Amino acid sequence: MRLSLDSARRFARDLLVAQSVPEDIADDVAEHLVEADRCGYASHGISILPNYRKAIETDNVNIDGRATCALDRGSLMVFDGHRGFGQHVGKTVMQAAIGRVREHGHCIVTLRHSHHLGRMGHYGELVAAAGFVLLSFTNVTNRPPVVAPYGGRVARLTTNPLCFAGPMPNGRPPIVVDMATSAIAINKARVLAEKGEAAPENSIIDAEGNPTTDASTMFGEDPGALLPFGLHKGYALGVVAELLAGVLSGGGTIQPENPRGGVATNNMFAVLVNPELDLGLSWESAEVEAFVKYLHDTPTAPGFDRVQYPGEFEAANRERAADALDINPAIWRNLEQLAQAVGVPVPKG
Repeated sequence: MRLSLDSARRFARDLLVAQSVPEDIADDVAEHLVEADRCGYASHGISILPNYRKAIETDNVNIDGRATCALDRGSLMVFDGHRGFGQHVGKTVMQAAIGRVREHGHCIVTLRHSHHLGRMGHYGELVAAAGFVLLSFTNVTNRPPVVAPYGGRVARLTTNPLCFAGPMPNGRPPIVVDMATSAIAINKARVLAEKGEAAPENSIIDAEGNPTTDASTMFGEDPGALLPFGLHKGYALGVVAELLAGVLSGGGTIQPENPRGGVATNNMFAVLVNPELDLGLSWESAEVEAFVKYLHDTPTAPGFDRVQYPGEFEAANRERAADALDINPAIWRNLEQLAQAVGVPVPKG
């Protein structure tokens, strides 16, 4: 199915509004999801809307939840998301933090009790578009763990993503690093399972701790676990994200005394910085440009046509999807079923 961007946004928005989500919140969620699809991340795009319906039906998301500031110390702000849709709550928080960077040159911001924040690179791109740099860490609570620690065969962590983003000189796309500290994201495993496609090697273990490429292993009665990326290194970063996001936000960690019976709740710790320091903007731009050229000039390994910096992949995908989205048939069937259930007309491709 090929759907224009306007139709995709309108369809996603209408599916949410039909479930009593306020229009402005539905607009933010729809925009975020469609942009995730444009960037090449179907796992965080409109494919997730059927899962959001389950969260609404089970009261695991507050459909009109909005971010409130619990602590304001100028360049330090603490927000509570009140279980609202993360794509709206996260946008509100990042816009507030961007305003503080304009005042102070930097800002530390935390967010607790947000429903699924979505694609973290989206917030990095918001910050980069304002001319600033973002470093964020996110953890996941209110659901069972899905990631085994290094050396373990039972899940103890979640995917705990980190994000780094910032502007690049001379009209280049922003640098964007957005990655789970697991080998693959749980939503990536979900999409692979729905498509019947194999997961990458060394990304999943079954309930006995044996390696498998069957993504559906994660969703059975006796689920397996995702593995951390990079062995002990990804595991260590996952622990750091858990502590920074879970403890400093006040939202809690995945430890078993905290609730686990619901749907993913995100907490976040982020630092935003204005990169225009006393070194001088012209020098910084020239230095970054020289470094990018140095990377681009790298001789390529077999099977590669060029070396990219992080963020060019997303920019190229966004350009290819400048007018429309190509939606996988399995994902489209799920969306059609959702539309029928909530009484929303299905757009024609």
